Amino acid sequence: MKENVKIFLIALILGMAVAFFLSYKFQDDVAFALNPKVTYFYVGTYNNLDVANEKKLQYTNSFIFENNGIYQVVIGVYQDKSVIDLMSSYFLDLGITFYQEELKVDNKFLSDISNYELLIKSSDVSYYESINSSLLNLFREYMGENNK
Repeated sequence: MKENVKIFLIALILGMAVAFFLSYKFQDDVAFALNPKVTYFYVGTYNNLDVANEKKLQYTNSFIFENNGIYQVVIGVYQDKSVIDLMSSYFLDLGITFYQEELKVDNKFLSDISNYELLIKSSDVSYYESINSSLLNLFREYMGENNK
């Protein structure tokens, strides 16, 4: 009887250790699957496409996101909290007033932008604009595919 209790306790402790290790190692992947959202930064919301186009001209690499007749001039899209904070600081340093909103996306899009977010975290500020441009192109393509 005592032998069975010892084996049970050893198996329980070993199982807990493995579960802790796996949950720690794959925490970001689980968050990906459970929370497929991105935060996008935009500089204005407009009812008129012409006004939105005029605003878009003030920001390089921006694009217009249309949602039920409302036009937003998007300047960035990110998923990782640290990248959101980093780019928020970057845009504020440039003197850009912006707003943030969340949008549900699929996991493929999240995995696509995660590579660019790694580049943002590991790059110098001078590369942010070109990386952000690539992210916006991905977002534009994704929204074009999903709005058809």
